[in-house]
Amino acid sequence: MEVATLAPDHDYCVTHTTAMVADQLAEENDMLRQKVKELEIQIQTLQLQSLQSRFGLRRFAGSDEDIRFYTRFHSYDHLMAFWRLIEPATSRMIRVTSVATEASVSVAEKRTSNKSTKLLPIDELFLFLIYLLTGCTQRELGHQFNIHHTTASRIITTWANFLYCVLGAVCIWMTPEEITANLPWPGFPNAFKEYADTQVIVDCTELRCHPHLCCRVRCTHTTSHTVPSRP
Repeated sequence: MEVATLAPDHDYCVTHTTAMVADQLAEENDMLRQKVKELEIQIQTLQLQSLQSRFGLRRFAGSDEDIRFYTRFHSYDHLMAFWRLIEPATSRMIRVTSVATEASVSVAEKRTSNKSTKLLPIDELFLFLIYLLTGCTQRELGHQFNIHHTTASRIITTWANFLYCVLGAVCIWMTPEEITANLPWPGFPNAFKEYADTQVIVDCTELRCHPHLCCRVRCTHTTSHTVPSRP
């Protein structure tokens, strides 16, 4: 049985003119797609430049010296390790707000504060550490981070309370068994014989010093002076 082969349909609507228009539209579409890609790259570049120029932790990520100056952490990696430990608890952070403070701010100041962007939690921690270690005023921090000084004040109070609760819950003491096992028994066999339940040893070191001659003369003169008693 022979199978008849059908000839492909011919599109009688497509003319030479419509074909040229279709090719032109396809070419313009490709050009627009390329333009969109270029604009996306420009946006990413501008965002990266904005992050690098903004006063925040990411700006100093490549300088351990600046990290030590502003935070006293040994390096950026050490600071990020600390951040990873406390980051899960930031979702339960209770932020300090002040309605009275916000009501007392003038309209001009409110317009200025509206220009600022909300800081990331890690930048808020960075602001708090700078406040502790450099002694910057809240107004200076507001200018550096592009926020209102009252916002900087609330951030400082919020993080002080937060770190007090989080770090205060960390147990820094050894267990009683570990303390008993590490008592200085060999050097002082009878020192803790009557104090087997010792938990803390407060060490007081006495330093001997040789005072200057003028100091000794002054002390001798002062101690040898007698005050006549009243009758």
